[in-house]
Amino acid sequence: MKKTLLAVAIPAVLFAHSISAAEVYKSDEGFVDFYGQLRTQLEKKEDKDVTLNAGSSRAGVQAQYSVTDSVDVFGKVEFSLNFTDGEDYEMKNRLHFAGVDTDFGKITFGRQWIVSDDVGVADYSYFNGGSGNLSGILSGGRHDSYIKYNYEGEQFWLAAGFGLPEDDTNQELAELYVGSSINGFSFNLGGGVNTDKSASAVELENTYYEATVDYTTGPFLIGFTYYTNELKDTISGLSIDGDSYTVAATYSWADNATAYAGYEYTEQKLSVGSLSEDSTVIYVGSDYHFNSYVRVYAEYAYLDGATLGYTNKESDNTVEPGSRADGDNYFGVGARVYW
Repeated sequence: MKKTLLAVAIPAVLFAHSISAAEVYKSDEGFVDFYGQLRTQLEKKEDKDVTLNAGSSRAGVQAQYSVTDSVDVFGKVEFSLNFTDGEDYEMKNRLHFAGVDTDFGKITFGRQWIVSDDVGVADYSYFNGGSGNLSGILSGGRHDSYIKYNYEGEQFWLAAGFGLPEDDTNQELAELYVGSSINGFSFNLGGGVNTDKSASAVELENTYYEATVDYTTGPFLIGFTYYTNELKDTISGLSIDGDSYTVAATYSWADNATAYAGYEYTEQKLSVGSLSEDSTVIYVGSDYHFNSYVRVYAEYAYLDGATLGYTNKESDNTVEPGSRADGDNYFGVGARVYW
């Protein structure tokens, strides 16, 4: 489920011991932790057989050491653990970065989630949400050669990132987001430009802007996100303009359980002619935490229309560009074991 908007400025999984991590080493100077998640998911999509899969199981190692009283160095490497063709496991690198934490902010270098994916949208789902995040159409929300800066002030936070193109073997990416929180309200706004020159015939450029606000009162959380973007081929001049509207809410019906629901509508229009497509995603679900290490969850979703593609970061469920649904129903249940 989506982190709170301020979490982008305080990635606790990096800078403090996780209660679900196995301690490998600890001293006055720092620590090394081994952590992971084993996931099992049962899914039923419209007109398809029931599938049982490993979800987006993962494992990794994170470390942090103090250099001075005001400077820490940290690093993280993480791998996905999943099935290939229903038979063999495959192990792929998800994240690989190192950085420095100072009184003036944190700077991180390497393969990591980009700023707009850290900030996310008002999406609290385990399986199907995220269609309204128009920043990851080209990048998929991650960059192999990314430099990220996070700063947390008393009244606001700031996050910026730049993806190195490396002679156009990578996408070039620049982002800037700011946010704040007051009296139960959290908000952020920002945007970026993502350019892909890897193909010879086209040069794609995705320019996007976003604004999110959420409000927490008692057991309720409600959020709203507006995204707009232009996906353009700078060689031909053709472009697709997108606008998305996302509304979602959660309700803590017990100390260890949360119900959630969301509505996402996205419209794309081609710059030439009157061709347009839209996409609707509606989901509802709940989770239940037995303790800090074990949880179960279930979700229903209604999917309709065409999309340029998106990924639900929580589950790594990817909807490919050009995918189309026609009032399809989706059911999913899952379980996770953390360490």
